[in-house]
Amino acid sequence: MFDKILHASDGSEHAFEALALALALAKQNNSEMHMICIEEAPYVSELIEEARDATRAAGSRIEGVLQRARKMAEECQVTLHTHVITGHPVRDIVTLAADLDADLLVIGAQGHSGFYGRLIGSKAERITQLARCPVLVVKPDEAKVFRPTFDKILHAIDGSKHSFQALKLALALAKLNSSELHTVCVEELPYPEQVEENRPVTPEVRGRIEMVLEKARAMAEESQVTLHIHVVAGRPVHVIVKLAADLDVALLVFGAQGHSALYQRIIGSKADRMMQLAQCPVLVVK
Repeated sequence: MFDKILHASDGSEHAFEALALALALAKQNNSEMHMICIEEAPYVSELIEEARDATRAAGSRIEGVLQRARKMAEECQVTLHTHVITGHPVRDIVTLAADLDADLLVIGAQGHSGFYGRLIGSKAERITQLARCPVLVVKPDEAKVFRPTFDKILHAIDGSKHSFQALKLALALAKLNSSELHTVCVEELPYPEQVEENRPVTPEVRGRIEMVLEKARAMAEESQVTLHIHVVAGRPVHVIVKLAADLDVALLVFGAQGHSALYQRIIGSKADRMMQLAQCPVLVVK
């Protein structure tokens, strides 16, 4: 399924947690495993000697990261190809993923407030926006309880083309891992917030949702995967994240519709907010 996996590491503990997950997937799928470390070039350097000292320090730190990563890969019996690049983290990670034609990009994401993520953005969110391949985002501490077989998966569907592309990948993962697969379709409630979130779905919306679910059921039947369906009314991000927690899923999968980087940083998106709030690893399919 994942013939080639790329993991992006910044040497942090949550990056190593993401690497542990990536190595487990690589071993399961017999994937070609790559890891990239970016030596971030300083934007301003008042003294050339200071820049040289910083470069030497970064080189020493990266070598320590590579040694630890190679040891983890050896313990997993996975061959690890490493890439060390001086440049811009987001740009060069996305570029290498495209150059390698990676099937999956795995990154660790440091938590930020929703406000920070929407206003400023984060490297994880920008990588997710720009990467051409699916991106698996692992937040701090998640890989410590990661179930390598993804025994329970939740997919969020809204009837769009990209959500069906995400379902296709979720079905393949579920079949490979004999996972319990759930999909949730949300009737988005209008503002104001006083509207009851558990009100019945209207007949008009029910008809549209049923068409979406009929296609989803057909895809699941073709894949020979049992699909558990949830139809709820509410705020999509809140409902999906809550259901993922209630079901205790090992993975949340959804499709992400592309927007400009400026739009994402200023306005935000449902994909970004789910990525920020979900307690489990998140697989974003473009």
